[in-house]
This record gives sequence, C-alpha cells and structure tokens, in this order.
Amino acid sequence: MGIFTHHFFVLNIFVEQIARVVRFTPVSIVTYRNFALENGYLVIADISGYTQFIKIHNMRKAPVFGKQIAEKWESHAEHIITELLETIISAFDGTLTLNKLEGDAAFFFVNDDGSEHLADRIVNCMQEAMDAFSKKASEMLFIQSCPCDPCQQSKNLRLKIFAHRGEYQIKKIRHFEELAGESVIFLHRLMKNNINSSEYWLLTDTFMESLSDISQLQVQAIDQSIEDFGTVNLGLIDFSQKKVDNIEERRAKKVFDFLKMLNYFRANKKRDELINRY
Repeated sequence: MGIFTHHFFVLNIFVEQIARVVRFTPVSIVTYRNFALENGYLVIADISGYTQFIKIHNMRKAPVFGKQIAEKWESHAEHIITELLETIISAFDGTLTLNKLEGDAAFFFVNDDGSEHLADRIVNCMQEAMDAFSKKASEMLFIQSCPCDPCQQSKNLRLKIFAHRGEYQIKKIRHFEELAGESVIFLHRLMKNNINSSEYWLLTDTFMESLSDISQLQVQAIDQSIEDFGTVNLGLIDFSQKKVDNIEERRAKKVFDFLKMLNYFRANKKRDELINRY
C-alpha cells in the first residue's frame, strides 16, 4: 500500500467516525448546501380567544361519555379554526408565502425583491385578513346553536397580526422551507406582550419604516419589554371593540341555526388540509 493510499484510507476512516458522532445524514448535507440568508418581511396572524383545551382535557376524565364528548368538542374546534385560518391565508395568498401553521396561528414571509411598495401591499393584505376574518366570524354565529364549549366560545375569537422586516435564514429540507434566525425569534417573542387588547396589529420599527405613508394608519407608539431583546419601540393599531349580537334575532332563527350547524360540521375540516393546499 503506497503512502498516498494509506493516508487516504486513514482519512476516510476519520471522516466516517466524525459522521457517526454528529449523525451527518444526507438530509443535513442538503440542508447545509441550500442554506440562504434573505432580507424580507415576516408576518404572524394569530387567532386568540379559545380556552377550551383545559376543559377538553378535563372532560376526557369524566365517566361514561367523557371521551366521546371531548372528541366531538375537539372536532368542532378543529373545524372552526381551520375555516378561519383558510380565510386568513386566502387574504395573504399571492403576496406572502405561508411558511407553516403554528397552532391557531399562520406564519408568512416574503423576500424583499426590490419591488415597489411591497410593505404597503402587505398592509393591504393585513386589512383584507381582518375584514375577511370578521365577516367569516359573523357568518358563523349559527354554530352557537351547538351546546359544546368550542362552539359557544367561537364568538370570542379575535385576530392579532404581528409584522416585522429583517434578515432570516431559509433552510430547505426536501420539500419544506424552515425559517430561522434572530428576526424569526424576535417576531414570535412579540406575541408575548402586555397589550391589553384581543384584536390588534403590532408593527416593528423596521416594518413601519418600509411603508410609504404611515400617517394613513392610526398607529400608537408604544414600548414593550421583550424577552432577550429588552425594551423595544413598536407601533400598535388597536381594533378591539365590543361586538353586540342581536339576541332576539338569533332566538328567532334558533331551529334554522341548529339544522345549519349540523350540516356545517359534516365537512369535518382539519388544518393539515391547508398545509397541503397552500
């Protein structure tokens, strides 16, 4: 065995040993090679107002029919959230890309390709999402004819939107794109704030600076203490208001609403369907 062959053989064994230690799979190689750093816009649309999960967990412990009732509650909650998420995604579709669903929230992004007024178009999408969400929620009032907890709580559902501009990394793993980086962490941390409202937009300075005319928005300057980022200056647009339902009118439609509700839940929609569609 020549000296070159011997050294090559030893080096090959060394590489194999390292590969075993760090579990260097073909997928991780592809991820590394497709690693990219981008500058663009990140948006999270978060549906809030559901607190049924603890109740569902407790319901499962109930004797006799507890498990069956909990499963029915879960299917109704899943259907309602999926319907509302689909409405939100449709509003952003064409301008931003859906990265993934995170519980009751949708995470979007778009790379800044230098196109004019991109931030303005995103704001238009945000307004369309708010309007479409409110319209859909109003159209779904009939589901309150169902006595289950998720249906009864559906009237409390509201939409919060968080928007930021910054740098992020795109890791491609097979057919999936995973976003990472400080900007992604920062945007998610913004969701944990002390804002006393259930329906609002929270905009970062970098996002607002990208708008052509922020004076058209009724932005309130605030600061928030964000974990790991300290005190941060932000822009708040509060949409919260009391929504009054015509109780007498709904009572008159009670029977009709009940039949409509039964037909509505036959579709049994699930969030996984949205991932495959978008």
